[in-house]
Formats: sequence, structure tokens, C-alpha cells
Amino acid sequence: MEYTKYNKAMVLLSEENRDFAAKSEQPIYGNLRIETGNGKGAISLSTQNLRFFERNRYIYKLILFGEKKERTIHAVVGSLILNRFGTGENYFRFEPGNVDGRGGQLSDYSVAIVAAVSMRDNKEPLHPVLKGKLAFAGSTVMAAGAERVNRNEEESMEEQEESEQKRERRLEQPPKAGKDVFDEALEAGPYDTGDFVTKKRANYNQFYNQYVKEACEKTAKTAELADLVYPFSKDKTGARWRRVANVKHLPLVSPGAMWGATKYRHYILGEDANMYYLGIPGRFIQEEQPEGGQSGFVLWQPIAGAEGLEATKADCSMENRMTAYGYWITAIDKDTGDIVEPIPLETRSPKGRRG
Repeated sequence: MEYTKYNKAMVLLSEENRDFAAKSEQPIYGNLRIETGNGKGAISLSTQNLRFFERNRYIYKLILFGEKKERTIHAVVGSLILNRFGTGENYFRFEPGNVDGRGGQLSDYSVAIVAAVSMRDNKEPLHPVLKGKLAFAGSTVMAAGAERVNRNEEESMEEQEESEQKRERRLEQPPKAGKDVFDEALEAGPYDTGDFVTKKRANYNQFYNQYVKEACEKTAKTAELADLVYPFSKDKTGARWRRVANVKHLPLVSPGAMWGATKYRHYILGEDANMYYLGIPGRFIQEEQPEGGQSGFVLWQPIAGAEGLEATKADCSMENRMTAYGYWITAIDKDTGDIVEPIPLETRSPKGRRG
């Protein structure tokens, strides 16, 4: 099949398993947008109302199935990025003529499935959650709800060629930051990492560092109009804190932090000569620590007056932990934008820089 001409299609995904719904009374739904042209391909996956599992008990993967020479073939395209509210998306690049890295063409596949994969038991079967059918006619991808780019029949050959070249260049552009994620290192139950398309990936960390840094700078300037607050009787950071009620522009890429700030309708922003600090309201319980600490929120401090509950002690009762409110805190380096562990005052050099 020829994949040089630009083609675009939408595949509607229908629910297969309500057990994985975030809200049981609502259906799970999603769609794929598939583009091919100039020998390149891209898939955009979007889903709604999928159940979010803490600590990656289950993750969701996009898998294509088909038949070739009377045998079933499959290609694991990649993992879905899902937030706590059940909304998921991702963006994948692939080669239409070699989707699985073993010579399988896009036209060999007839079904797209979003499946829940257990990360605890590699013998547990896949759980198909969403399913969409693909059909192919000539060199055009057809599917339920297919969305083909229409051309004016009177368009001249020169205009067609120019339009085609523009579309091809679009496919050649690097994907938007944060979406081209091939989660090759994760175990995929019965599918090992050999099932993923092997690609050499560029590193875009610098973009996120700059984004976090600039977002903190902007928020800090805005917060100058807010009153200073003194949330802790003993503050290990030594920062000057301000309470921010507008959680919409929380300057950190962290679903867990956004969840906590939204739940308690505010967060606190701290600052010293070298660091910005973000404090997310929450109790000293696993469910309220953003990403379990993996996103940098590793320091918890009780609010003034709650120290006596001793929530951080190993033998603290659950009743005390549910009563003692505080903040989960991370730090952002003003120079680099790195998200780093908050450093207690006693570990810093006399000039205030890290030792």
C-alpha cells in the first residue's frame, strides 16, 4: 500500500468493559485520529471516563490487531497518559509500512483496542476497555466516523501539489512537547518491550524546566499583591509564603498537585533567594501526597497548631493523621528550573546556597 499521499481518518472507540469506568453511571468513550503521508504516520489518542489507578496498578495501552498470512498479529503502539479525572490522551509517531518493527503495514491491522494491563501480575490477561474497527480501501484509511481531507475538484494540479507538500511537512515536524511518549521501558503483561517500535527519542526536559521556571516567576509576581501567610510554626524551608487562591495556573506539571490544590481550593507559594517552593494542601496520608512523592512533593509540614498530633510518626493513629492538616512541599531551582527536594535550613551553607 502506498503511504506517500496525505490521508486522515477518525476511528471512534466504543466501550467494551464498564468495570474500568471512572464514573460507573457514565460510558467510557474515545477516538483515534490517524494521519499518514510521505511515508510517515501519526496517531492521536483521546479517551474520557477511564478509571485512574494509584501506583500504576493498571495502565492503558493502545494495541492494533490484524491478520497476516492467516495468523493474528499485533502491535503495541504505546501507553495512554491518564489524569486523576479520567481524561487520557497521547500522540504517537509510527512508520505506516513498518508499524510493529517487524514489517507489518498499517493496512494489515483491522482493530484498535485500548486495553488495561496489570503491572502487578504479568500473567493476568489483558482487559479490553475500548475498541474501534479499521477498514482499508486502496490507499485511504476508512473507519467509523472517517474524517477525510476534501479537495476542491476544480483545484489545479499545481495547487494540489503545493497543498500535499504542506501536509507532508506537517508530518515531518516534531510532535508537540509532552505528547510523543513511547513507554518502551514498561512491562506490558504478555507483551514485552520487543513489541514496541524502537525509536531514538529526543529529550525535551529543557522545555519543561524553562516552563516551570517561567511559570513560577509569573506566579510569584502576581502573588506579590497577596498577603504574606505564616502557615507553619516550624518551617524547614525558611521561605516567605503567600496563599494563592487561583489554582488554574498552578506552575507545575503534576496531576496530583492540581488535584490537591483543586480539592482544597488553594495552594501556597514560597520563595527565598535561590528557590521557589510550592505547597499543596493535604494530610499526611498516601492518598493526598502528589504522585506518592515521585513529582517532588516529599516534604510534609503540619499547619501551625497541628504539630501536637504528630502525624509523621510511625505509630501515629489514623484518626490523628486524618485530623492533622498540612502541606506537601517541593522546591524549584530559580536558576535551572529543576524540581528538587526541599532542603532544610540546617543543611545549607551560611550564604544560603546549597552545600
